[in-house]
Amino acid sequence: MFQSLLSDLNWLAALAGGVSYFIFGAIWYGVLGKGWMAAAGLTSEQIQKNFKKSSYGITMAMQLVIGIVLAGFMQHICMSEAGLTLGDAAQLGFIIGLVFSGLTTWVHYIYSMQKSNLIWYDLGYTTIATTIAAIVIYLVS
Repeated sequence: MFQSLLSDLNWLAALAGGVSYFIFGAIWYGVLGKGWMAAAGLTSEQIQKNFKKSSYGITMAMQLVIGIVLAGFMQHICMSEAGLTLGDAAQLGFIIGLVFSGLTTWVHYIYSMQKSNLIWYDLGYTTIATTIAAIVIYLVS
């Protein structure tokens, strides 16, 4: 199954999707960072003291994997007769971001007893970032 997702993959589009996911995260949390920190119960001092810069590299690697698998799904769907439109790509990104990432995050937050308003920062990010990545993959393909 996984091998068929990678066959005929447009690697440039996949990598562009992963990079767009990362860049959007920088913008999202750059703009909403103070609210996110408050919702997470963190201070700037705590983050400066405990944050590992290697987290950026790990995050980028994970988001490249997201871009590769998302591009594979999109390529697999394109093999059908109907193909995939820009609107379809946006909808697919939205559904994957919201359902598979956002709702899974929400379940984790319920059991880890996170503050209820924190979910909107992270669920919003994953949903919008996946939608953007799907659009970028479509446009670069």
